[in-house]
Amino acid sequence: MNTVSFNRQGGGLAKRLPGEDHISGLVVYGQPNVDKTLLIEPEGLAQNGITPVSHPVLHYHVSEYFRVNPGSKLYLVSLAANDGQFVAIKQLQQYAEAKIRQIGIVDLLTPFADLQTASTTIKGTLNELANLNMPLEAVYSIHSMTSANLLALPNLHTFDNERFSVVIGHDGAGRGHYVSGIVGKKVGIIGATLGAMSRAKVHESIAWVEKQNLVTGTYPKAITGNNVVARELDVPAFIDGTLLSDLTPAQIQSINDKGYLFLIKHIGYTGTFFNDSFTCTALDSDFATIENNRAIDKAQRGVYVKLLPKVSGPIYINPTTGNISEDVIASLEAIASIPLEQMQRDGEISGFKIYINPDQEVLTTSSLQVTIKIVPVGVLREIVVNLGFTLQL
Repeated sequence: MNTVSFNRQGGGLAKRLPGEDHISGLVVYGQPNVDKTLLIEPEGLAQNGITPVSHPVLHYHVSEYFRVNPGSKLYLVSLAANDGQFVAIKQLQQYAEAKIRQIGIVDLLTPFADLQTASTTIKGTLNELANLNMPLEAVYSIHSMTSANLLALPNLHTFDNERFSVVIGHDGAGRGHYVSGIVGKKVGIIGATLGAMSRAKVHESIAWVEKQNLVTGTYPKAITGNNVVARELDVPAFIDGTLLSDLTPAQIQSINDKGYLFLIKHIGYTGTFFNDSFTCTALDSDFATIENNRAIDKAQRGVYVKLLPKVSGPIYINPTTGNISEDVIASLEAIASIPLEQMQRDGEISGFKIYINPDQEVLTTSSLQVTIKIVPVGVLREIVVNLGFTLQL
């Protein structure tokens, strides 16, 4: 029948996520220069002169970030050259006024042989930012890896870089695969990784199967050269081009055991997921996972904001004992507890304890030591089921 029909369209209200845990940064080395800027939606790419033709890799990763976590915020910068010092990480965090919680680094230029050198350099930058009370976690992809490298990877658990993770996943048949053909290098999955990190609460693993399925749809043919491509990340691959399905379970387990992040499938369950949330440090470290780092960094930021107004203020001493006044200790402990209590209510930590030793020589040193112990939230990485027959129940 002749009529007027309507198609309901969403997204026009541009709803934004609450809080700041989702705020991310992206640094791309090896694409045409783009000055530091903030995006709140992928439509902002065109407004900054970033198109699938002019900046194919940058455009792809930004698109992937917002595909995985729409409504979040992304600071970005693109550089044609790499100074080898990765100063763009500090510059972008300064530009963002320390709001970036996690940053992705797409390095199209550094040789794979220099992976550990790059890790060491970036470690210094990350530690410097943490000491300045603007901590963040970094995920890094290096794009000159070969199939031979894939089967002889260095063990990241020996790198001693707890705020740093290396991502070697790649899209095997979607837009990522198409873009790789254009630029002549595999482009990796840093955009999707950042999106997953920003979507996760600080205590959650990006490998959480129930929450972090990375497959949501297909990109339009208009940005894939009029080619029909697979759903993004539905065909997992590695950044050398090897498909996940081309490796044996033992080979995949070996890569996992060395601490790399990549895409996997779970038998009998639809979707594509991360293998884990490793950082480049020893497995017995308290900071061997992204979620532990994000949780304690959030605690650091929160306590810092609450205690900072007390800096250069008076501190009273019990004239009889020479110790710090009990009232002062109680007040400071209560103030420092405020953000941690909120984290506990939000399920981001299991519990905490704050202790200030009253027997400190603050009159001599003008320095106060505060001890905070946090019980984190666990992550269920393995479920062991004992299954068998019995003669009777």
